Amino acid sequence: MTDTERTLTDTERTLATLLTELYDSAAVYALGRLVERRPDLDRPPEPRIVVSAEEELRVSLDRVAFVAFIQQGLVLACDVPVVVALRAGATWAQVGEALRCTSEEAQERYDHLAVIADDAVAAGPESGEVA
Repeated sequence: MTDTERTLTDTERTLATLLTELYDSAAVYALGRLVERRPDLDRPPEPRIVVSAEEELRVSLDRVAFVAFIQQGLVLACDVPVVVALRAGATWAQVGEALRCTSEEAQERYDHLAVIADDAVAAGPESGEVA
């Protein structure tokens, strides 16, 4: 079996599904914004909205805005697990491996959270904080 013939893992299938859903959602969002700007394009019997050349830039930027919004949410959603991992004693190399980046990139991205993790560990259960 070659690399191209190998079976996808559950993680790869989930990621592919998520990316497809993200792309489709971005397209729906962008077309919705187009119809808000140009209600004349919304024709009920016509299932597909044709994007005119003068609207293509705005539609593309709306897609970018939607994906950026989701990306920011995912970055924030990653903060809590990173803090938990650091509290549990994870190294930057381990965090980087989980994030699929180098330890330096992980530390640069999440170093501000190390203070939170260190404070919680230093405070300990005696202070009433959850470690």
